[in-house]
Amino acid sequence: MRITPVIVSLSLLPTMLIPFAAGADKQFADAAETNEKLMKLYDEAGELCLHNPSRDVQVIVACKSMTIYGLALNERGWCYGKQNEANAFKEWHACQKNSVRFSKNTLTQF
Repeated sequence: MRITPVIVSLSLLPTMLIPFAAGADKQFADAAETNEKLMKLYDEAGELCLHNPSRDVQVIVACKSMTIYGLALNERGWCYGKQNEANAFKEWHACQKNSVRFSKNTLTQF
């Protein structure tokens, strides 16, 4: 008999979360950094991440930071590189259909 209230309340959970799901798309809406600052931070993190073969914690944090800065810039309509573009030619640009976007999924991969 106690199971029924739990099932009912769990069935309401998706509708209760709808208002939060709409705002979940903009995780960095209140961030104060300018686009230029975020791009600079991305580049600085890249200097440590991309040019260092070490698996030290600070290197891993720098690599994850690049993704976070990229996610914040993607929210603002900025993307880094286009599909099938060589890394050497990638640059920040206004996002287009074939632009590369950062993924939150990579934050948990080590």
